[in-house]
Amino acid sequence: MEIDTAAVTPTAKPTLAELAGDVRAAREGVHAMRAAPVFQPSLLSARQTLLCAMEAYADELTARRLPIPPQLRDDLRLQRDLRRHPYGRPRLRHG
Repeated sequence: MEIDTAAVTPTAKPTLAELAGDVRAAREGVHAMRAAPVFQPSLLSARQTLLCAMEAYADELTARRLPIPPQLRDDLRLQRDLRRHPYGRPRLRHG
């Protein structure tokens, strides 16, 4: 059995500008998926991509001890809630 002993090259960490660009591109993807006709699986996938991009950006800001902008914080909360309830919140019946 042969073992690959090639050195693993570490990948460079993305810059904040690159991470912000990923968030912008993911937002555009969600916007495009919301155009009629809406195909739910594609929209859910685009939203997941957006959530991952926003979390990566927020994580890097936190790692650098920088504040998370209020808009990003609020959008993260919204996208996390949408992930938990992708088709809307269940309705409670009264009575």
